[in-house]
Amino acid sequence: MALPERETLPAADRRDRNIDSLRRYFRLLEEGAIDEWSTLWAADGTQLVPYATGALPREINGRDDIRVLYRNIASGFERLRYLLLEFEPMADPDLMLARWRPLCQLVGGGIYTNESFGLFRFDAEGKIAHFVEYFNPAGFVENYDSFSEE
Repeated sequence: MALPERETLPAADRRDRNIDSLRRYFRLLEEGAIDEWSTLWAADGTQLVPYATGALPREINGRDDIRVLYRNIASGFERLRYLLLEFEPMADPDLMLARWRPLCQLVGGGIYTNESFGLFRFDAEGKIAHFVEYFNPAGFVENYDSFSEE
């Protein structure tokens, strides 16, 4: 049940809700459940990838385009798990810093791993409104063609 428009959850409750959303975000990625994962995003959510090069877009706008990109990437993973997963709440309860280290067994053979961190902004409903992702670009760019269908 949604709260009336003027009511918002207390800051501590919003922070807890957003941490739970991030746990679910990474769990669903590990499971390859991209359609369910995409429901964590606001319809007009955006992702910015400052170090993107090549076929990886620097900016993705809208839940539908984000879902397509991640479905494409996930199709190249035989298995994904996170060796490290940490969340750091910020002073603003709707802003979270996450740090993770993926380990991916690629469908085409080989392993992809990297060190990543990102800043997630959540909207009033607890959906991801904006996500800025930072990672070591060398490892990702070298492997992008190995785990995408494009």
